[in-house]
Amino acid sequence: MSRKPLPFPQVAVEFMNRDHAEFAGLRERLLDALSGDVHNATIDGLLAELVDHTARHFADEEQMMVEAGFPPYEVHKAEHDHVLAEMDARVVAWNSEGDRETLREWIEQAVGDWFIGHVGSMDLVTAAYVQRKGRV
Repeated sequence: MSRKPLPFPQVAVEFMNRDHAEFAGLRERLLDALSGDVHNATIDGLLAELVDHTARHFADEEQMMVEAGFPPYEVHKAEHDHVLAEMDARVVAWNSEGDRETLREWIEQAVGDWFIGHVGSMDLVTAAYVQRKGRV
């Protein structure tokens, strides 16, 4: 299925840019699987990969923020925690209901909108701060 790529900005920290591109690619693969004729096990694997990637990325970002003494660390981390809790709840719902359309709509709309907004605000500011501190 052809979709417009997510329009997210590049930030001042290269590992974040790389991880953001990987996240966008994983999201696309999951959306393609949800729209296609694949077994639920394939969707399970892609969903787990997206959640694991997100958790690792958040942990790396949080470590960077702590090391740089980023003042609004708690605010940024709280959003990470909220997103991971939402992802976990969606995995539980998927595992119990197997509703492809509900999962697809969430991944396409809510996750896409959150990602664009998060990278374009919190991550952009965080990366700029870390770069100014000479931590990258």
